[in-house]
Amino acid sequence: MKTPFRQLLSTAALVVFSALSIPASGANASPNILLLVADDLGYSDIGAFGSEIATPHIDSLVAQGRMMTDFYSAPSCSPTRAMLLTGNDQHMAGLGLMAEVRKRRFPGNVPVLPGYEGVLRHQVVTLAQLLNDAGYKTILSGKWHLGKTEDLQPQNQGFEQSWTVLEGGSANFKQDEMGLFPDYPATFLHNGKPLELPEDFNATEYYTDKLIASTEAARKEGRPFFALAAYTAPHWPLQAPDRYLEMYRGKYDEGYQVIADARIGRMKELGLLPDDFPDRAVLDESPAWETLRAEEQQRSAREMEVYAAMVTQLDTEVGRLVNYLKRTGQYEDTFIMFMSDNGPESKDYDLRVGDWIAENFDNSLDNLGRKNSFVTYPKAWAQVSAQPFRGYKQTIQEGGIRVPAIIHYPAKLAPGGSDEVFMSVRDVMPTLLELASVNPPGIEYQGRSVYPVQGRSQWSALYDASVQDREAGVLGWEVDGNAALRKGPLKLVYTVKEADTGWQLYDLAQDPGERNDLAEERPVELSRLLTEWQYYAQVNNIALNDDLTPALPLLETTSKARSGQ
Repeated sequence: MKTPFRQLLSTAALVVFSALSIPASGANASPNILLLVADDLGYSDIGAFGSEIATPHIDSLVAQGRMMTDFYSAPSCSPTRAMLLTGNDQHMAGLGLMAEVRKRRFPGNVPVLPGYEGVLRHQVVTLAQLLNDAGYKTILSGKWHLGKTEDLQPQNQGFEQSWTVLEGGSANFKQDEMGLFPDYPATFLHNGKPLELPEDFNATEYYTDKLIASTEAARKEGRPFFALAAYTAPHWPLQAPDRYLEMYRGKYDEGYQVIADARIGRMKELGLLPDDFPDRAVLDESPAWETLRAEEQQRSAREMEVYAAMVTQLDTEVGRLVNYLKRTGQYEDTFIMFMSDNGPESKDYDLRVGDWIAENFDNSLDNLGRKNSFVTYPKAWAQVSAQPFRGYKQTIQEGGIRVPAIIHYPAKLAPGGSDEVFMSVRDVMPTLLELASVNPPGIEYQGRSVYPVQGRSQWSALYDASVQDREAGVLGWEVDGNAALRKGPLKLVYTVKEADTGWQLYDLAQDPGERNDLAEERPVELSRLLTEWQYYAQVNNIALNDDLTPALPLLETTSKARSGQ
């Protein structure tokens, strides 16, 4: 049985280790590295994490590897990818705002602070660049979302082979309208050149095909590979082949509250939650299932069926990759990490672009999830995916930033036993660099000034739990004016939606679901964390108001904001 969740949090220090200070504890100098990134997958969407969704291949990685129950991402897609590939906070890497959010909030050429550009900055170095310099064949298959100009495309950011969609995603089948919303086409490229998709295109299968072909080429060349499988599943539009859709017909007819409560029950059975955790899941702003009309229930259940189908298809493709590695004798010497890029998405585009959807797609009940449908993930079901936490993607509640993660490397890491290791997405790059015996960049790379890597290698903590540093560290977040900071088990939270409440304080060791605000009861600790937040914001060039809440990142307002650089 896994360590109880309360104990995980109470003992989960923010472990920090320099990527240069500790040798790789006997790991091969150049192991293969397979980084599997799901798109908008919730914390409890994997069977081993408590889900009813069938994910046997990912569950097998858990059984033979490490379930990381204290792993954090950024609140949204491209900021996480920037942190993953640069080892730096999203603001330092240029993704203080997503490109789409910046365009919506600040149209035209409105100048914003450095760090809010919405694309990778030239002051950072990517993991792919460093590993490619060290002789790795570097491969990207899937989503990029870090810049569309030629200099920012994957082939010019260290990837030797890239099969990619530049934007935040696409339809999962080849169809007339492939974009995620109006005037947002999906641009498919192979090494920077336009890519013609096959008629039978399915994104999840296609990206796996290209990844296997590229890693096989590396094997024949006698080179180690770094492969980033940047899947677009289960990102909307929710679509899956019929064989997966049929698996879930009728599985969600009882409604979201029943499913969410059942997940909490399974997580308790698995030891992922303490026995005294409340049995009833919190589903904010969601109408009771029984108050919905019959046709509303039917359509809502169908949306969840499609989502589950996408997750199971993703699991199947992960299984294909693992089986390829086993078949070619590369399995034992491949470090595999699986993670989600953020919490589950919560969108209802019918309210925003209903005319566009009606004109371009067939959203009849029978066609939902099939080719030429456009299905998004509604708020109630997103909160099912995020259980036992509150929130979802684009929020700084745990449901938006605490994500499922698995590390699998039986050759060097014994299965189990590392649940308490605190790790963030910006720690992945220095951890993998240490594993590959590659030094991180300093303040210069190929003649240009760059930011040193902020993340810390967690390899030694993973390899030997006895060397963990129990001193509390600090990790912060900011997205669209919402802010959070965690130090040890305490978490500071500010949300624009609850601005009247002001800063909130939670003790995650006692309250992982963030249900009990302690700000009034523990003012001294609140003040200490606010000081930590101010310092974090200054270091990462986050614009602040006088009350330390995030400010608009406009250059002309910097005289009224507190920023560090």
